[in-house]
Amino acid sequence: MAYNNRRGRRDDHNNNENEINNIISKIDEFEKLCDMSVKEFADAEGYADIIAKNSRQLKTNQLRKFFGAVRLMEQKETWEEIEPEFYLLKPRLAVSAGRKNIPKPFYNLIMSTMRKVDIGSEEEKMKNFKTFVAFFESIVAYHKYHEEMKDWA
Repeated sequence: MAYNNRRGRRDDHNNNENEINNIISKIDEFEKLCDMSVKEFADAEGYADIIAKNSRQLKTNQLRKFFGAVRLMEQKETWEEIEPEFYLLKPRLAVSAGRKNIPKPFYNLIMSTMRKVDIGSEEEKMKNFKTFVAFFESIVAYHKYHEEMKDWA
């Protein structure tokens, strides 16, 4: 019986990782992040909701730490001002993933979305960045929702 419990957790982990990998594949198909519609990521059962459901091992404090850094970037007015901080977020995410503070599938997802931001003209990069912020915000919101639902169960 103990083996089945461990196997069940492993199967859940693999299913969660597969769900996130499917979304990464869909994001990789976009030329720019702003090509992803708000409905695709923000709607119930959209990308952000699916990611949150499948990232239960992601600690809220880690999620908020990175989202807080993104919010600070959002206060800048040009891509030129945002760009250095945006790229410095990548090694911070890598350290957290290496320390197992954030799950590897979540790290891969954020890296995939970040690759789609610095593309196009200055205006397009800002539009991509705004999509990135909205996507991240949606993940945080659904993560909080699913965390609260877990406590009610």
